[in-house]
Parts: sequence; C-alpha cells; structure tokens
Amino acid sequence: MGTLEGRRVVVNGPLDLKIESYSMDLDVGESEFIVKNMYTAISAGTELSIYTGTNPKVYESNSWCSYPHVPGYAGLGEVIAAGSGVDLRSGDLVFHHAHHSTYDKLYAGYSPFIKIPENLILPEVALVRFAAIVLSGSVRLSKIELGDKIALIGLGIIGQMASQLFALSGGDVVAFDPVAFRRAIAGKVGYCLEIHDPMKTSAQDVAMRFNGGQGFDTLVDATGVSQLIMTNIGAVRPAGQVTLLGSPFASLNADVTQIFRQIHLKWLTVRGALERDQLSPPGDNSRHSYLSDVSYLLDLIERGRLKVKDLVSHVMAPDNFKQAYEGLLNKKEEFMAVVIDWGV
Repeated sequence: MGTLEGRRVVVNGPLDLKIESYSMDLDVGESEFIVKNMYTAISAGTELSIYTGTNPKVYESNSWCSYPHVPGYAGLGEVIAAGSGVDLRSGDLVFHHAHHSTYDKLYAGYSPFIKIPENLILPEVALVRFAAIVLSGSVRLSKIELGDKIALIGLGIIGQMASQLFALSGGDVVAFDPVAFRRAIAGKVGYCLEIHDPMKTSAQDVAMRFNGGQGFDTLVDATGVSQLIMTNIGAVRPAGQVTLLGSPFASLNADVTQIFRQIHLKWLTVRGALERDQLSPPGDNSRHSYLSDVSYLLDLIERGRLKVKDLVSHVMAPDNFKQAYEGLLNKKEEFMAVVIDWGV
C-alpha cells in the first residue's frame, strides 16, 4: 500500500535531541491503526527526566525509555488507516497516546484511544491526557470527601490538573509552588482555596488552621521531588493520607527513619498514584475505566468545567522542539504547558 514519510523527535542521550525523518509502512494488521498527529502535548515531568538523564530507566537496555527514545504520550489526530478488528475508520478524529511524530502506528489492544468531535480538535484539548493521569490515579484512589482539606505541592501541569479535579471532587485545595507564573495561572483558573509561595509560607504554617489544629486531611505531592515529600509530610493530620501523584526520578540520600516514624506514629496512609491506564485497558467494564475517565474529562472540557486553555503557554512547531524542552526546564516563569502543532 506504500509508505508514509514523516518527522519525529528522538532523544539520543542527556540533552541530545534531534528531529529526524522516518518512513512508515501504510499496511496495518487486523488490530493496528495509523494516526496522523495534529497536536501532541509535552509531559514536562516524565519527558524532561528522559531528556536530562535523571530517569534511571534511560540507562537500562531495552527499557521503555532507553536511548535512543522517541518521546511523547499525549495527542490528537486523524486516523488514516485501521485494521478490520479496530473500531475506527479513515477520517475519524481521536485522542490517543501519541509520540512526538508526524504519524503513529498503534496496536489497539495496548494503546488506548477515544473518538472525539471536530470541535475538540484544539491544542489545549491534548492536555486531557494529564487530567486523565490525575483522575485515574490520585483522585479515584484518594477517595476525597466533601470539605476535605488538601495540601497540593507543585503547580506544574499535573498540579494544575490536580487543583481542579480535587476541587471538583469536593476538596478544599491549598496549593504551594515557588514559581509566581504558576501561582498566577492557578489563581486565574480559580479552583484553589488558597495559593502560597512555600519560600514564604510552608504547608506546616498553614496546616494548623485546619481540623482543629491537626493539619490537612490529605497531602498530594505533584512534584515527584523526594525531599519535598519528606519536608511536607508533617502537615498531615493523624490518620490522614499522603498521595504520591508525581513520579520520583532523582535519587536522594536521606535518613528515611524520620518519614517512616511519622507514618507510624500518626497512622498515615501513603498511596502510590500512578495512572491506571494499563490496569483498565480498552474494553474494561470496571466502574471507572481509564477510557470512561477520558470521556468524562472531555465532557468537562466541553462544558467549561475543566479549564485547559489557560494552561497552554506555548504552541510550537516541531522544529522548535528543543526550545520547548529547554524552556520548560529553565524558564519556569514563562513556560507552563507546551503543545506541538504538527500541521505547521
């Protein structure tokens, strides 16, 4: 049936990124489909850990992100070919786990997708992937109740989504981030009860105002920075919970007894909150499958309840991809969420 010619991002090693040309066979198997990507969103935490080499998996042979690596797992696009066993047709518009590339060939039994209407083909809608990470993992697992007091550490793109979804779940979210730009965006979105600069006001400083001076019901760490988890766990009330939303990558040499002691003496519950996309595969009939969560989040975006447009600081061309990574890494007062437009 011929071949497709496209471009893709390749990370060859720490801070070594290239845009390369590649070819893709147009033939598809029964359970395969090909998407021409329109927009792909950068996952600042995971992708920068690969780009900088702080993710230890990049040095493990044949790991999911070993060098050379084609990054990306969030995008919108148009189906141009689909096998007979896939509920898609040429011309369908989809959200899927896209690489940063012109085309993706995917296996339907492993790669989640959902059809979307044309009015949702917008750069900011690609961010639904990060909302799904938050909803399918931390929000569902934390079982927040109406009026719970939540300390949210970090207002990057995952933290911004968490501030909205935990508030929509009934929690009172008090957010902490040292970057003024991020705090301003969260303030504009308007879901946080309070927003603080932790360099001036710590979670412990605020905690004593809640639950009769005992602290927050839940601490949500959206940074993945181990030192911040250890620093802020003291803000949680007895029998409260700590939800690890951010993925820890960088190693830390520390006395872990101090954190174990707090968990032990205060009866704390610590929840790992990795997204559950692979625990609820396509066709799953569980009450809140990953795809049902994505569908609900798209509905929230369409109704204006989940605010994503204000989170996009840059829409950039593929040729400027390295600039996007460097901006997210080094210019946090200018860069929030970056979406790549593959149509330019």
